Order: sequence, then structure tokens, then C-alpha cells
Amino acid sequence: MRSVRAYVAEVDQSDWDEHAERLMFALNTSFDAARLDTPFYLVHGWDTQGTISAMLGPKPSTVQEQTALEWRRKMQRDYSYALACAEDLQKKVKRAGSAAQTRKWKEFSDRVKAGFEAGDYVWLYIPKVRTGLSRKLAHLWQGSFRIDEIHDDFRVRLKIPGTGYRVYPWVHISRLKPRALFSKRPTSEIQVSEDDDFDAALLLDDSWEPDTTQEEYEVEEILDLRWIKRTRTSKRYREYLIKVLRREPVSKLCKLGMITLGTKFEDNFSPKNPHV
Repeated sequence: MRSVRAYVAEVDQSDWDEHAERLMFALNTSFDAARLDTPFYLVHGWDTQGTISAMLGPKPSTVQEQTALEWRRKMQRDYSYALACAEDLQKKVKRAGSAAQTRKWKEFSDRVKAGFEAGDYVWLYIPKVRTGLSRKLAHLWQGSFRIDEIHDDFRVRLKIPGTGYRVYPWVHISRLKPRALFSKRPTSEIQVSEDDDFDAALLLDDSWEPDTTQEEYEVEEILDLRWIKRTRTSKRYREYLIKVLRREPVSKLCKLGMITLGTKFEDNFSPKNPHV
């Protein structure tokens, strides 16, 4: 404890962790008169090395390090060699990064020159997402917008009025992507003979009759009302529990699925389930 207190500078001893590593190194490398060796060599089987020596590895040398001055000179040479290697590696990384940045900028410039023009329709990248919505499932490309003006080959002005969006009209060209322009659909009709309709034999007898009244029913009474919220759009919708005026036989209603639909809504809105 005396040796530890000697290295601790502050009164409250809050800087002991800064000296603990050095003290452990000093204790492990101290010569033990009883064992005639250092504790580190007895545990690991080799002598300790500094950080620089461990990184650089052994080098052939004829200098016998018998004094502290020779050891200090060797450490200075190794330190200078390590600084030179680090500086060389930094220069190589900087040159590689500069070349990659130049290549990316050239590709971007070529894409800009051959890209957008005034009057084109584009999609705008808006990374903001409403609170409560998942960013993974959100639509980040909004639009489409028409380019009104191009300035300095990298900044464009979009035509915002009338689109329903409230965004700043001047945007960087990296946030845009062109809208896919599909060719017009063919208007010519293909004449197919009746003999080529292979699926006609598999249809039911009444499949050719038009369904004009099966999708419209008369509401007799509104039994209940509830509000639901869609997680994706965060919009609220109303759902009604209605009673349909049954003017048709029950068997036909079962075929249309009305009995099943009514039972489902009655289960959800049942007084036994007040939480719905």
C-alpha cells in the first residue's frame, strides 16, 4: 500500500486507476531474489516486451542491451520506426480515400449531366417518418413532382403547389430519382375465336349471368358504431354494425356470406365483450 500511495497524486485517491496498470507492470517485471527471476517470466515463460516491441517484432541487432542507456536508445529507434510506418499507412489510406471520392464524384457528375431536365417527373426522398410508424415499412420516396428549374447542375426546384405536400421546393439532386415512364398500353384488340376459350367448359351454368343486385342491400338499422385506427397510415376509420333487410331466402344469404359476416360483427360488438 505504501508504494501505491506514493504514486497516487490526488488526496481523495480518485486517479488510482491511471497508475494501476503501471504498478502491475513494475511488479511483474521486478527481479525476485528468492526465485531468481521475474514473476512474469515464471508465469508465461518469456520476458516482457513493450507495446512497440510487441507490434514490431524481433529485429536483428548486434547491440547488447546491458545498460539503461542502450535500452532507451533502442526504444527511441523503434518509436521513430513505428511513427514512420504509421505515417506511411495514413498516407496510403488518404490516397485510397481520395481516389474513391474522386471516382464517386465523377460517377455522380456523369449521372447529373445525363439525368434530369426541366419538366421531368421525379420522386423525392423524405427520411422523416410519423411518430408511431415503422421506418422499415414507411414510404420514404414521395411524389411524384415535376422539376420546375435546375440551378448549378446539382440543385433543382420542384413544383410543389397543388401536390398536397409542404416541403421546401429547392432540393439537392441526390435526393431525387426519376419516375419510371412506361410505354402506352396497346389499344388493339386481339380477336379470339370461341373455340379457343378452353376455360368455358369448366365454368358453372350460371356463371354467364351478370351479378347486378348481389352487391347491393338495403340497411334496415344501424346497431353500433366504432372507430378503428390503421397502424400504417395512422388514420381513423368508422365501422358500422348494421342489420340488413332480408328480403331473400336464408339459403341464398348463406351462399352470399351475409350470415357469416353478421355473426362475426355480432361477436365483436356483443355486450359480453364491453372492451371492443
